[in-house]
Amino acid sequence: MKEATIRKLKEMYLHTMADKYKELYESPKYSHLSPSDVLAFIVDAEYDKRKNSKITRLLRQAHIKLTTACIEDIEFSARRNLKKQNLENIVTGDYLQNHHSVLISGATGVGKTYIACALANQACRKGGTTLYYRASRLIEYVMAEKAIGNYLKILEKLGKIKLLVIDDLGPDIMTKEQRNIFLEIVEERYLTASTVIASQLPFEQWYGIFDEPTTADAICDRLFHNAFKIQLKGESMRKK
Repeated sequence: MKEATIRKLKEMYLHTMADKYKELYESPKYSHLSPSDVLAFIVDAEYDKRKNSKITRLLRQAHIKLTTACIEDIEFSARRNLKKQNLENIVTGDYLQNHHSVLISGATGVGKTYIACALANQACRKGGTTLYYRASRLIEYVMAEKAIGNYLKILEKLGKIKLLVIDDLGPDIMTKEQRNIFLEIVEERYLTASTVIASQLPFEQWYGIFDEPTTADAICDRLFHNAFKIQLKGESMRKK
């Protein structure tokens, strides 16, 4: 009966359950387990394996620049204008459930990209689809898809990503086509998904990136409406 059960589990592609079931029955230290305990053990083994495999896949597909960045290693300090107690919704990842965004501003080297990548890693560990792009590369990608007739399809895809990280926004002023594309991306995700944007420009200067006042107002109004703002200060982290 044991061999038949293992065979059936493998036929259903439940290989981890099959291996755990075999381990439990072949080891004397598990002989005292009740049938319900055995079931719980093998189900947990399969669940953990699939969860870890999903996280690995999400991390691979996210193309995160700093793959080792994580929330736990962020240096929170008043010197950096980064106090953990003021960022509870971000640290816990609750902002993702509420479709809030995170905007990060600060001079070169103060750790904007690290925090953005740490948030991307966090989203993957929570089982959410994630994509990391530098702002210029994101626009280039969408423009290339638009050129071959996939514009609406790619906008829909970007709209469904749980967390989109856009790094290095600005300081170059966008062209008309670029800012219209950026507006479409922001509009597609507005109130339905979370976006992390990092820029070396102060928040009040973001309007200038989009040049044309009407479009700038439309983009920034949507970005700032439901976002947590992090204004990083201090010396360059690269000096360390």
